[in-house]
Amino acid sequence: MAKVVGYINLHSDISYKGLTERRPVASVSFLGRYGIIDFVLSNMSNSNVDTVGILIKEKPRSLFKHLGNGNSWNFNSKSGGVSLLYNEKYANSPMYNHDINNIVENIAFLEKSKADYVVIAPAHIITTMNYAEVVDAHAKSGAEITMVYQKINNADEAFVGSDFLRLKGKQVMEIKNNKGNRKERNISLETYIINKKTLLKIIQYAQKVSSFFNLRDTLAYLCDERKIMAYEYKGFARCIDSYGSYYKVSMEFLDMDISTQVFKSTWPIFTNTNDTPPTKYLKNAIVKKSFVANGAVIDGEVDGCILSRNVTIGKNAVVKNCIILNGSKVCAGAHLENVIIDKDARIEKKTELIGEEEPLYVREGDVV
Repeated sequence: MAKVVGYINLHSDISYKGLTERRPVASVSFLGRYGIIDFVLSNMSNSNVDTVGILIKEKPRSLFKHLGNGNSWNFNSKSGGVSLLYNEKYANSPMYNHDINNIVENIAFLEKSKADYVVIAPAHIITTMNYAEVVDAHAKSGAEITMVYQKINNADEAFVGSDFLRLKGKQVMEIKNNKGNRKERNISLETYIINKKTLLKIIQYAQKVSSFFNLRDTLAYLCDERKIMAYEYKGFARCIDSYGSYYKVSMEFLDMDISTQVFKSTWPIFTNTNDTPPTKYLKNAIVKKSFVANGAVIDGEVDGCILSRNVTIGKNAVVKNCIILNGSKVCAGAHLENVIIDKDARIEKKTELIGEEEPLYVREGDVV
């Protein structure tokens, strides 16, 4: 069986307004009890990739807290586990703080591994990808580099700003930006399978070509020089690359037809567990089509919402199409629609909050 090491690549320019002011995208709360990174970590675990390095770009504190020792994701710690790779040397230098420099700064992680292949995947694209199948196809093809893509017919709406691949058969001829001007595209899922020896050579090559080149830039540059193969992924995929898409994708998961594509008994999604009591539904509680995490106390109407742990909804409050993070409180009689409330905020004085074109955001710890 091939030996595989994984990288979760957090080097992106993605932000979710205030939600990422003090935390990286990877540790933003999702569906009330998960972090966004939990999905790619679970893919690694379920695919038996037991040695995983997380390439951290910025704001590592909340990620350190969320991941702890990594045991929650069911990795075989005897053969690997999770390593947090932070590039302190270039953390405050935007042009130099990219994935290749992070790999170089933490090169011992790669060099000491006994891997034949390296899987590199982002956190902000949610899939249920079995990397073992992709690695197997990569090995059988004899390729040194394989890029994973998905063929979509709504590229004018989804994955705008992401890359797409121009293919000749199964070979990648060009990597270009999806500007949303066509519906059908072979969208890059920013997931790569690379032979370990090849990755080491690519790193050296990139540094000679441009000190500012990241891995994506380097692969795009290499299309003319190396044979880069493509693997089509046909499963569930959603790109959470903006504040708006974070809200949209979160709300999509309230549809059972969507959520059951991801939450399957054969493909568990792991996360940190918390010792919190069950949700308490009081006399006036009415809850429809919502995700409600442990520890919440509800005495009002909740419709189409995602409530994280220890959220309080006061007596006769009405909360619709909202995402409310850990420990936040909504006072009695309040009316909220299309609002995202960050953790430990309190809605007390301004009791009617309604988001318009995009959801209204209430900052962490604010009293409104």
